[in-house]
Amino acid sequence: MSFLNPFLFIALAAAVIPVIIHLINFRKPRKVAFSTLSFFQELQKSTIRRLNLKRYLLLALRILAIAMLVTALARPFLPPDISGWLGSSAEGQRVALLIDNGPSMMQIDESGPYMDQIHSVAEEVISQSSDGARFIVVPTHGELESGRWMRKAESLHYLERLEPVNKGGYPEERMTFIQDLLRDEPGEAGRIYWLSDARKTQLDKMEDGFMSADPDKEYQPVTFIKVGNESFQNVSVASVSLAGQVLGEGVPVGVSVTVRNFGDQAVYNSFLSLEMSGERIGQYEVSLQAGQEQELLFEVIPVSTGSIRGKVILEGGTYSFDHTRYFSMDVPESRNVLLVSDHGEDETRRSYVKPVLDAATETGTRIRASQTDISTLREYDLDTFDAVILESVRRIPDYLQAELVQFVQKGRGLLFVPSEQGDIENYNRFLQQANAGSYTGMRGDYGRFEEIASLQPLRDGHLLVDDIFETQDNEEVRIDMPSIYHYLRYQQPDSQRGSTVLRSNLDDPLFVEQPFGDGMVLVGTLGFSPGWSNLSVKPLYAPLLYRMILYVVAWEHGGVREHILGNPFDRQVSDFGAVVTMTLNETEMRPETSTGTGGLRIRYPASEWSPGWLELDLDGKKYTIAVNQDILESDFASLSVSETESFLENILPVAGVISVSGYSESEIRSAMAAISFGRELWNWFIWLALAFMVAECIISRMYRTETSSE
Repeated sequence: MSFLNPFLFIALAAAVIPVIIHLINFRKPRKVAFSTLSFFQELQKSTIRRLNLKRYLLLALRILAIAMLVTALARPFLPPDISGWLGSSAEGQRVALLIDNGPSMMQIDESGPYMDQIHSVAEEVISQSSDGARFIVVPTHGELESGRWMRKAESLHYLERLEPVNKGGYPEERMTFIQDLLRDEPGEAGRIYWLSDARKTQLDKMEDGFMSADPDKEYQPVTFIKVGNESFQNVSVASVSLAGQVLGEGVPVGVSVTVRNFGDQAVYNSFLSLEMSGERIGQYEVSLQAGQEQELLFEVIPVSTGSIRGKVILEGGTYSFDHTRYFSMDVPESRNVLLVSDHGEDETRRSYVKPVLDAATETGTRIRASQTDISTLREYDLDTFDAVILESVRRIPDYLQAELVQFVQKGRGLLFVPSEQGDIENYNRFLQQANAGSYTGMRGDYGRFEEIASLQPLRDGHLLVDDIFETQDNEEVRIDMPSIYHYLRYQQPDSQRGSTVLRSNLDDPLFVEQPFGDGMVLVGTLGFSPGWSNLSVKPLYAPLLYRMILYVVAWEHGGVREHILGNPFDRQVSDFGAVVTMTLNETEMRPETSTGTGGLRIRYPASEWSPGWLELDLDGKKYTIAVNQDILESDFASLSVSETESFLENILPVAGVISVSGYSESEIRSAMAAISFGRELWNWFIWLALAFMVAECIISRMYRTETSSE
């Protein structure tokens, strides 16, 4: 038998307390003989012998009770050679180690680098096993190089080469892999150890992806071993986006950069720079309070069409893995828009969108507009268009709904403007397929021209009116807001991903942006004809609708193309039959491709990828996509042992959760011996101590000198 805390045996000194009390009670007084008492001397001898026996027995029970309590505090356990019933010494034992090797393992505390602490713990688990055991070491981040069972020496060698990587994290997939591997092994169940800093964002990801896969499946218990003592300060570039998303050659565009302080202390004197094609565009000084984020705006003027590469660099801070964020802007030579109306036999119906489209073709955005009726839409190849505008279509045929949904899913934009004669049920079937909400009724009467609401005032900086007005410093812009006579009520989808672009003064949505797949649906609750509102006769109408069209058209081409690590790469393009080559950070790879009705689907596991620029070459046609780390990896906040255990119990069976923070090598060795291959016995000694104390109480009550028959 061995002990995890042998130094606590110093508390055995407390066992002398009952002895001292016993000796004090047995201090002999001076004897004075009385002749009249000689008659009782023989009787006294037998009674005193019984009393002494009782006192010695009580003394022994008290000493044993204290000794058992001290032994329990020292945490005794049976080592592998004794606790053979555990199966730890069996030749066929299987031990799986899930090792956290994400960016947070770059942290250092008083016990050294987190990754070194994990190495020490894992080495002890492996070293203390029997020679016949088999191991598998599975990293949470990056590629899975060795997904097979290894002997002790090979697993130790593999563990030595395991270092923190700035790659995608797959904790739920790797845990599923381990569980399935052990389930397929014959014989008794194996053991699973998860070594990590208990980062909350990683556990959240585990919760989202693990149990949802198959909640009824039986899982092996997991022993979680926590390293690290605290969460350190970390500042990162959280995101990069385009303000307004309106791109064109020679047209200024804003690049919005968000910087976040994940720590609990203020950060000063950091600098944020933006580079485009290797040239520095601008720089800001960054100061952030604890938990604060700041949005900074750079202005960029594309000088050519095609893919333009850029990156944002943050200088300062301890950890730099998330201080560079890549982005790619694709400035198209032209944008193709298809306006779909519902004229039918009524050729007198007027389009209130077409004049604005015609004017847009004369601008630097190079919009090319085509127009068709809903009945002839199938004659057009939707893959040749960047956006579709459905204007006042009374119903969308079922055979077209799937094609339009797929069009959006592939990264295109769709502007939906309802008709006053529209079939609401038909509309809702289409919107629900794109997860874009639904209409729930209407407010007002079409064509009565009675104002029931007005357009909510538009403040400077709104994405649809930004830079429309030329103003002097502090000059107030006054806009005569249009009156609204009739509009549809709108219900957001359960996902709540959408954002309202325009509202009425009653705070009802008028136009709502709903992302879907790689594209977006801009859902309107009113049309542009005079029966809905007087917007079309207001000076605001043309520039507002123009910006709305640009916003929809430029959704995919005007945004930043980005792939977040930790997810497989999966994109669909319209280039049928092309030979695809992928290059990331000068490494060439060939993805899996398949052809369907929607185009060419490109897939790749991407587990070995690190941040940079990914270039897709489709028979000479090139696309550039930024590859960035998941921002959740930048949050180092971790859970305590009790919080981790409570959290994990809702996800999978837990054999135990311990922390080795601050442990010396010998303490780690003892801890791993106990939790890995031995059986702790401290609870047995607690019960023995209680038994001795109960026995002491019983004996002290049962055998009283006063009731002796002697």
